[in-house]
Amino acid sequence: MNGFDIRNKQKKYNLQSWSKQWGINPISVEKADGIYFWDYEGNRYADMSSQLVNMNVGFGNKKIGDAIKKQVDQYCYVGPSYGDESRACLAEKIVNLLPDNFGKVFFTNAGADANENAVKIARMFTGKNKILSRYRSYHGSSFGAGNLTGEPRRYTLEPGIPGFIKFFDPYIYREAIAFDI
Repeated sequence: MNGFDIRNKQKKYNLQSWSKQWGINPISVEKADGIYFWDYEGNRYADMSSQLVNMNVGFGNKKIGDAIKKQVDQYCYVGPSYGDESRACLAEKIVNLLPDNFGKVFFTNAGADANENAVKIARMFTGKNKILSRYRSYHGSSFGAGNLTGEPRRYTLEPGIPGFIKFFDPYIYREAIAFDI
């Protein structure tokens, strides 16, 4: 396939997230390396968004690629109820970086899932129902995480989940903040 064909199929068969659907014209990516990716016409782009802000390791990171290949050769995935060496070792590394009162790690599938589980854990631990989140924020596109989100994409979820309260954080560039010194 060429870039034109990919772009047309993308526009015809994919619902583009984070975008208005009319007038969409996605760049067809042919290859990527480090902080750059190239389209099928040979144009190079610097990836200034780290792809959805979660891939800031760069494209073609050999160390990560080798680790993925090693895991695939052993097995791709086992459910969380089974013992898994890589998951156990990663959890140990994370816990050892945290303060002493953190004893366990809970792995999830994605950021929205992590946020929803954080809400459940906080409510379970505190016995309280209210959850504060900021306007001008994004926490995921699932129903629960979308209710945490403080930007217009949450409107389709309203009236929303009870107990989710929004607040404005200080915006130092435009708002005067009083400091008690």
